[in-house]
Amino acid sequence: MENDIITQWKRAEKKKEADEQLEEYLDIRRYKLNENFEWTPENIDKLLHLNQKLISCFEKLIEEATPVVKALQKRINNKDAFLHDFEIEANIKPFILVPDEKGELCEPDDGIEQILMANLPEHILNFDPKHYIIEENINDNIYFNKELSWNIERLKTISDDHYICYAMHELCCHTCWSIPDILKINHLWTELRVRYQNFEDIL
Repeated sequence: MENDIITQWKRAEKKKEADEQLEEYLDIRRYKLNENFEWTPENIDKLLHLNQKLISCFEKLIEEATPVVKALQKRINNKDAFLHDFEIEANIKPFILVPDEKGELCEPDDGIEQILMANLPEHILNFDPKHYIIEENINDNIYFNKELSWNIERLKTISDDHYICYAMHELCCHTCWSIPDILKINHLWTELRVRYQNFEDIL
């Protein structure tokens, strides 16, 4: 199955139809792997560890973004000569790093891991913190709502005693990654992007 996906991946660079076929192959692969997956105590521990790492990354993002957003909004409120508006984007990108010839972990340049990462939707693990920080209602953001645990669907076998964050639910239910793929994640890249904006009318 994975050889078919790799072949289709190479074809997808040339044809849109091949791109659609690749998506279908990836969905079939995910279904088959999930159907054969067994929730052992070790697998549950791995998932909960990753779950906590995702929570920590989002908490770091909001902590870093808060003073930036407040400072930029203050400049706008004070009629700053340059800053008329800004966009801020917070995102986390998961990686399955693989060993190179020297045994050092690096980003894969072929194989199923490369394809999985290349086909991760852009909106996954991504949010705009601006509104929530300015309105001081960050708990309304689905990534930070700890009153709702996402141990449902493919994660429903996890005990109700454990909080499953929305980011983990996204990975499991809104991507082409199977649970075995997700448990191989060994690197998280956390990024905050700020775009300063100025507008001038030409009269």
